[in-house]
Amino acid sequence: MKQHEIPAKLIKLLAARRRLYERHVDFNRIETDLYREQSGYAGELRVDYPLSKLDFPHFILHDLRLRLFKNYFQMDTFILTDRFALILEVKNLAGIITYNPTYNQLIQTVDGDTHTYDDPLIQVEEQKQQLKQWLSFLNAPKLPIETLVVMANSKGILDISSEKHRQQVIPISLLTQKIREISSKYSQAVMSVDRASRLAHTLKERHVFKDFNVMQNYRVTTNDYIRGVFCPNCGALPMIRTRCRWQCRRCQIRSTDAHVHGFRDFYLLVGSEITNKELRSFFRINSSSLSKYLLKQQNFESIGKTNMRKYILDFNYHTSFDYLFK
Repeated sequence: MKQHEIPAKLIKLLAARRRLYERHVDFNRIETDLYREQSGYAGELRVDYPLSKLDFPHFILHDLRLRLFKNYFQMDTFILTDRFALILEVKNLAGIITYNPTYNQLIQTVDGDTHTYDDPLIQVEEQKQQLKQWLSFLNAPKLPIETLVVMANSKGILDISSEKHRQQVIPISLLTQKIREISSKYSQAVMSVDRASRLAHTLKERHVFKDFNVMQNYRVTTNDYIRGVFCPNCGALPMIRTRCRWQCRRCQIRSTDAHVHGFRDFYLLVGSEITNKELRSFFRINSSSLSKYLLKQQNFESIGKTNMRKYILDFNYHTSFDYLFK
């Protein structure tokens, strides 16, 4: 119904890491946040297999983000049926996982290091209340809504004494079984499967993409980014322009389109509008006519005239940034 969505933050941090020097003041912080984003996304993907074994009509929406008044709430995975709904909060934590009821904290111990997290059960219960309110505005049938916290890392060991948490914070190996147990509690349909399908489509249509701005969240300016065109073969920077092609000074490979990823990096790190002057600076080229040619070659829409002209960059987060994951 709604597939997983690679977080904009993950994609943009990948782009930032390759465009910043390691000596940059926030490079280590970006590396740490990037690792956390990658780990979280990997954990969310792991629920796909146990969910594929469900044997009753259902609709799955991953990374569903909805607006409620002036705020937003997001669910890692939402499962809708004609009898009940289920919200999954997914955590990808290794090590020994314990719970401190005094401070409502989840505690992770890995190799002697301890990390604390807000109670994910409180988090997913809040999502439940927000979803109930959101659905009430649609006049949707009142479905019972269940919640689970799924520990997706096979190297995580749950050591939790709280009975409530033991029932609702589960290892991913028990996910299918747990959902079947929940399903068996609800034999009476609240709506038709067709109505549930239409509600699922409405939820998908109301999803709001969550963007992220690197320069607003880190001590990064446009002047910090490493300029030039990356070699698509060895990753060296910058390539030089010679005889209508880009040439790498390290591996000597030649390319006609190595600059394309540069447009995408600019889109992720700077913005969706670019001028001839900004292109020359970002690509480290001197020729205004060359930058004009490269811009026209991409068939970007433009606004304004002559020196004030801006070109509109428009890329798809699902298909345009595979190069960052290689």
